Parts: sequence; C-alpha cells; structure tokens
Amino acid sequence: MKILKIGGSVITEKKKNVFNVARLDKIREICEVIARNRENLILVHGVGSFGHPYVEKYKLKERKDIYGVAETHIACKKLNEMICETLLDLGVPVLPIHPLTFKFDFEFLKEMIDEGFLLVFHGDMVYNKGRFEVISGDEIVVKLADNLNVSRIGFATDVDGILIDGKVSEKFDKSMLKFISLAVGKSDVTGGMRGKLEKIFNIKRRCDVFIFKGTAENIERFLRGERVGTKVIL
Repeated sequence: MKILKIGGSVITEKKKNVFNVARLDKIREICEVIARNRENLILVHGVGSFGHPYVEKYKLKERKDIYGVAETHIACKKLNEMICETLLDLGVPVLPIHPLTFKFDFEFLKEMIDEGFLLVFHGDMVYNKGRFEVISGDEIVVKLADNLNVSRIGFATDVDGILIDGKVSEKFDKSMLKFISLAVGKSDVTGGMRGKLEKIFNIKRRCDVFIFKGTAENIERFLRGERVGTKVIL
C-alpha cells in the first residue's frame, strides 16, 4: 500500500491572508496522474489557503470558537470536493474522508479499500476531549502508516526535496533535523518542513519515505515505485 500526500502549497495559493484560492490546473494535472496509477493507493491532501488562514483568523490553536471551526471545516471540505470531483470525472471511485466527522475506524477503511475505493483524506479540525484541534495531512499520514499495511509514502511539496545549504539532500535522518528551521513567509499553522519532518519521524512502521517537488512527472515517478527527491531514513 502507498500513501501520496499532496501539500496544500502545491494545489492552492498558500500565502498570508489569502483565502480559498485553488490551483485548478495543477489539481487536474495531478488527478490525471493518479487516475493512471491508483492501484494500492491512499490519497491525503493538505488544505493550504482553505485551512491555514482560517485557523489564524479565529486563533483556533489558542481558543475555542465553534463558528471558526465550522467555517474552517466547510472550507477544507470545499477543496476536498474539488479534488474528488476531478478524480470522479476521470473515472476514479473516490471516497472522501472528513476527519472532523470521522473517527479513525481502520477496519472500515480496510474494507473500503478492498471494495475498490480510493480514500481521499484532508487536513481538518478534529474534536478531542472537549477541545477542537488542527489535524494536518502529515499527521493523518502517520496515523494511516501505523495502522495499515503501508510500505511507501510520498510527500509532494513546493520544494525539490529537503534543502541543506541550498542543495537537495539525497538522504535525511533524524540527526539532521538541526539544519531545518520553521516555516516563514507563508500561512502555515503546522510548522512547515520542520513540522513535517518531526511528524514523519513519529512513524513506527518501517517504510520508504520520500519528499519531492509536487510536479506531475515526479508524482508519477513516485507512484511507479521510483526514487525521487529526498529519501527520509526512519
């Protein structure tokens, strides 16, 4: 089983104070690749400008604001719907999974995979013991990797891989985290590349993990089993 996580910066305009701007041509291009290579695949996507600016606007990481939670969730679902409708138009039987209204029932997910659905998850808000929390696409990947038979994970981002001193590192392990700083200059409430790597290193299952530029060509290479971008050593 493979997981492809498409970053919100790849499929939306992810800048400060920019709301709900999708890159529809990019979504179509990526969906066409997925439609050709969807065997044994789970899709997770970030929400970019459909999520992060709302979390910042309503300060949802600091306080409870149920109107803000509702508006954030609806926006995240809108982007998910765009992607799912595009895949459906390309003949892919998709099953959108919305984290706020879905408790992670892995037996159900296994059954839906066996039925032939392409599961499509997205970053969202979740409810946890009286609190509403942000759940990123990267966190969802970790949950899925630890509970399903996943052997390969790809993170399609807006960079060519993990950059150290301006160059793409072929391999990256936990000892190299000190070279990576937090995100600046864009709306990102999940920690940018540093936050992504910290989540990746929480994966308990041994699997091949790659971080790469989210072009259609690179995504197709990943889905075909090729090495692309930076390999993260767990």
